Amino acid sequence: MAKAELYKISISDGKILLRVPPQLVGAEIPDLDEIQTDLHVMGADYLPETLLEVFENTSGNFEYLCDEKTTEFIVLVEMNEDESQVFLNIVPPQEPTQPVTLERCLDALKEQGIQQGIEKDTIQRMIGEQVHYEPTVVAQGRVPVHGQDGWAEMSFLKEASRPKPGVQVNLREMPMLQEVKAGDTLVKLTPSTAGADGFTITGKAITAFSGKTYRIRPGRNTRYNDDRTAIIATKEGALCQFGSTLSVEDVKVIDKVDASTGHIRFDGILKIKGSVSDRYSVEATRIDVGGSVGKAKLRASGDIRVKQGIVGSVVQAGGSVLAQSMDEAQVSAVENVLVMDYIRDSKVFAGDTLRIVGERGYASGGTLQAGNLLWIPNIGEELPEDQPEDSEEQPPQTFLDAGISINARKSFNTLKESLLKSHIQFEDHHKEFGETLERFKNQQLPDDPEALQEQVSGLRKNLRGLFNDIRKLELQNDINQLNNEMDGGIVFVTNKVQPGTAINVRRMRYNVLTPATKVAYFFEQSGIQSRPCGDLLEKHQRHFPRMLL
Repeated sequence: MAKAELYKISISDGKILLRVPPQLVGAEIPDLDEIQTDLHVMGADYLPETLLEVFENTSGNFEYLCDEKTTEFIVLVEMNEDESQVFLNIVPPQEPTQPVTLERCLDALKEQGIQQGIEKDTIQRMIGEQVHYEPTVVAQGRVPVHGQDGWAEMSFLKEASRPKPGVQVNLREMPMLQEVKAGDTLVKLTPSTAGADGFTITGKAITAFSGKTYRIRPGRNTRYNDDRTAIIATKEGALCQFGSTLSVEDVKVIDKVDASTGHIRFDGILKIKGSVSDRYSVEATRIDVGGSVGKAKLRASGDIRVKQGIVGSVVQAGGSVLAQSMDEAQVSAVENVLVMDYIRDSKVFAGDTLRIVGERGYASGGTLQAGNLLWIPNIGEELPEDQPEDSEEQPPQTFLDAGISINARKSFNTLKESLLKSHIQFEDHHKEFGETLERFKNQQLPDDPEALQEQVSGLRKNLRGLFNDIRKLELQNDINQLNNEMDGGIVFVTNKVQPGTAINVRRMRYNVLTPATKVAYFFEQSGIQSRPCGDLLEKHQRHFPRMLL
């Protein structure tokens, strides 16, 4: 709060007056030392007792302190707390001998360290119009202007369907596989801006944030235009997206995959109207299946989308996998796995997110892994109420893993065992190396040339061992760094989780012993914690992919 709002000193008819307004409970109060400083600058000859009486009275009226005796103008400078503004207050004497000048005011500002944003025209106006006793803003800092995020206009969409200019969009939410022609503009790019730094009136820089770059680049059969402000198709085909890359691919449409077609390998988008039969393999850039997939193998560098179920299949995708259901399947995706209904007795891995979309969807048996998070409505099978406790029929165990894959964990453990052995070998090598060097230093060399050669060979062996040990120690440091930086890993159960479920989050394990409802499991304070999932769903919403089948 500015001084002028806490107290005010005025001169009238040769008298110095002080106004201290009534103080509200909890409000900022004036500083008596500041008032005394201002009076000292004015050369006021006041009685301390009188000042204290007026200060404590807080009547809100101007009250007499003493007679004014100065003959020179007084220039008071005050800045606000965040150093964004400076106030100038010109106090005239009773009998001025010299007029106040611009130079005098600038010197007063300089004495207070004011370096930036001085408004000389405002000071000149105060002098010319004799603006006295009114603190006026004469210097201001500059507010930083933060950069604008880059964005892309989806030119391949009809104008009515395009997101509004400047609106960030997720390519995953855009309809793809649209036919385009060579030379068509697919997207128009607006780059991010750097922004402009601000400053305080004392010259301190206020850094502006740069805008975020919109991640999109040309892939196969697409290119930038000359000034890299657009992505253009270089051939006719179907528009396809891989991560943040746009490509144009050839499209092949077949009715089904069975004995009549044999194995299929196609460098482009493969659309299968019907199903894929047992014992056949399909490879393509992207695979769309209108039916189901039996005990077959599907592999794509991009997405794999199955309208119905995946049963006993091996599926590998460089993008994401979408399916109605999965039964006894082995599925891996670099990005996400989305299932409409259920996953049963399957091994499924998603590099980012694994989600069962249907509100009544469930997972039972098998192993489900995700590099970041899992979202599953129901996990495990509930025992029938009439089943005896000693019954041999038990529901299958379901293993969930988030934050780091089981394979990565095994690799870490294996490497750590190897490093433990290397530490012991290192000590032995170091000791032998030291003893050999000491013998060389003391000229305790064998007379037999063959013995000398053997000793030199041993020395070389010890040196190689030392270098290998040093390399292993470096790997250990890398592992420690990775463990320290590892983040993420959360399991959402939006309905119910049954006993017999094992949950791993960032290398820690939690066994579900009693049924739980609408709960999230995550890593915190060196262990797995649980919390009602409603609190965390919104926080992690950005990770939940929304893709079009």
